[in-house]
Amino acid sequence: MIDLTKLPLSITSFKEFSANSMIYVDKTDLVANLACFRGPIFLSRPRRFGKSTLVSTFHELFSNGLNRFKGLKIQTENLWNDVTYKVIHVDFSRIKEDTENRPFEDKFYLLLKLAFETENLSIADEGDVIASFAKTVETAEDKSLVLLIDEYDAPLTATMGDKKEFEKRRALFSEFFSNVKSFSDKFRFIFITGVTRYSNTSIFSAFNNIEDISFEPDYGAIVGYTQTDLELYFKKYIENAAETLNKKDKTNKYTYERILNELKNNYDGYSFDEECEHHVYNPWSILNFLKKPQYGFKPYWLETGGAKPSLLINYLNNFIDKTVKKTELVDYLNLEFIKRTDTASLSPTIKSIEDKDFPFFAILYQAGYFTIKSAHRKFLDVGLPNLEVKEAFAELVLEKITNKSVASFSYTYESSITKALKEKDFASLKKEFNKILNEFSYESIHYFKEYAFRDIYKVILQIIGYNTYTEYQTSMGRSDLCFEDDQHLYICEFKITDSADSVKTKLKEAQKQIKEKSYGLRLTDKEVIALAVVIINENKEDGHAPIREVAAIEEAL
Repeated sequence: MIDLTKLPLSITSFKEFSANSMIYVDKTDLVANLACFRGPIFLSRPRRFGKSTLVSTFHELFSNGLNRFKGLKIQTENLWNDVTYKVIHVDFSRIKEDTENRPFEDKFYLLLKLAFETENLSIADEGDVIASFAKTVETAEDKSLVLLIDEYDAPLTATMGDKKEFEKRRALFSEFFSNVKSFSDKFRFIFITGVTRYSNTSIFSAFNNIEDISFEPDYGAIVGYTQTDLELYFKKYIENAAETLNKKDKTNKYTYERILNELKNNYDGYSFDEECEHHVYNPWSILNFLKKPQYGFKPYWLETGGAKPSLLINYLNNFIDKTVKKTELVDYLNLEFIKRTDTASLSPTIKSIEDKDFPFFAILYQAGYFTIKSAHRKFLDVGLPNLEVKEAFAELVLEKITNKSVASFSYTYESSITKALKEKDFASLKKEFNKILNEFSYESIHYFKEYAFRDIYKVILQIIGYNTYTEYQTSMGRSDLCFEDDQHLYICEFKITDSADSVKTKLKEAQKQIKEKSYGLRLTDKEVIALAVVIINENKEDGHAPIREVAAIEEAL
């Protein structure tokens, strides 16, 4: 029987991996390469990708040497021969939340105090957290300390909506990192992780020699699981998932290969290096699925908060319609959206949440919604990585545009649309589609581009449980929208008209295109239903309200 307790879900301590013989995906060859650096290193990755496990691995290596690394690459390939050090390991995510009864500076001091005491070092008490740190480090021998800082930006991100507290914390961080720089000769190794770059914290200004490896191809797979990792370390768990799902559904359709394909569609697709050389899976979602495969391929990143980092949520809550318009967010409902950009645009330093040039798209990338899809000589193409993220992103954007929760959308439309499709009652389906349009404000819908209508329906259908995709390519052409359940495949061709007088003509055009392009001829064992959809998108210029209406939905027989 398979031992699910060996899956390291929610485990970040290398010591715990070793003590409990848990599955450890061996990246210690890359750890050894980085540990040879003598200057400070910075790594940015989204939440739930394994940054804390990486930091813990460095801690164990520098603190205890190779004692717990037997059988790993760093030991078997003789990649390490350094001595041990006193390791100051600080996880700032532990003090990110604001508390009325204890100022942040006090929590900062206590966190440092704990880090020093863990190494049997006494931190000075100078009445000031920075002075205490400086006094303690000053007395250390040169190159005798290792400094590991995990989630440096967490306390700043948590207070982006509170300008006074944010500036107070930023000033403290600036002073802290300036002192780290001043005493850099005391540190053998400095490693810092985070999600977002904040300006005026002295990390990227005081450290003129900091090595930012966030986009480096050599370390593109230092966190996350590669395809090789997945099949090497988790093969028997994938086989168990197939067996579990077959037993649950009373079928034999789930094979090892099918589970791999579903894992790729749902959780793969991330690339963080500027050459798009490495692709990795989200470890959090993989481990959750393998631990409880009976629940299917759920969006675990979304359900456990990984998809809603506080910086992004704070920004959307406070600055929608101030610096980012809801009308602009509509464009993001195109889940196949690709943006051409570069590494500098994806990793700007942020001054303030109120900055009129706040890099909204960069924050989406850093949060894990967007990833590098392809690399060119000077540019990167960036888009959504997989189905899990597409669902999370669609929900985020839809809620901000409509001020209505995704649960409410599901409750309102799931049963009625499912019933209409099952009964082929396309008059009722048209009624439901028009109700969906009415969920959007006049300001939002007034600026709809033609593809926005298709994207809205794709997102809603996905939310209520259909597998959806746009512009599906066949040998004869591309259909606008496809969605499917276990028994049916629906193919939609949309036609937009600016006049109610041309609805019949547009309907015939759509039906003709479906037949000529043979959209209904698909290699599938499901019933294929092709639908012609005509939408009126008419702007009135005589003082009357514009018309946005689904005028017709008919099956193309």
